[in-house]
Amino acid sequence: MAAGLFYYGIDPFLSWLRTLWHVPALLSDFEPKPYQTHCLRTFWSMLVPWRGVSLGLYAISAVVVLTCTIAIWKRRVPCPLKYSALLLATVLISPHLTVYDLVILAPAIVLLADWRLSHPMAPGGIGVLLYLVFVLPLLGPYTRWIPVQLSVIAMAALLYLIWRITGKQYGKYRGSD
Repeated sequence: MAAGLFYYGIDPFLSWLRTLWHVPALLSDFEPKPYQTHCLRTFWSMLVPWRGVSLGLYAISAVVVLTCTIAIWKRRVPCPLKYSALLLATVLISPHLTVYDLVILAPAIVLLADWRLSHPMAPGGIGVLLYLVFVLPLLGPYTRWIPVQLSVIAMAALLYLIWRITGKQYGKYRGSD
């Protein structure tokens, strides 16, 4: 950064900072069809009409998702649960994730389905949530009339369930791998 400042001067750097400062006001221009995005930022912006409040709720919920994911990764749990949590968190926290980016959930769905089949005593809700995470993005266009992205709720619930499972079954083995 110092080399760039030395070569180009301070004006381009200040212009870049001003642009960064105004990015939240431009977010609607980046996403002309918010119903095609499935992340926490869009979830809150569709639900709450005030930009500052929705951005604050996004930041709070992103911190909660990140905290849960870090807690899962600090526990000695099977890799399918860790990586599924990481992929779910990636989708939820991403500020701009459109419907075609949901392909990142394919490994998480496969890993969790395989884990669920090999653990018959696992909570039954995990299978239902897996199905909902797979199917609910197809209902995205309906959010034009009902501004609630059910896919985001299902993904957050699945991450919460993984957090609960890892805390109950593997909590006594806290620590890193």
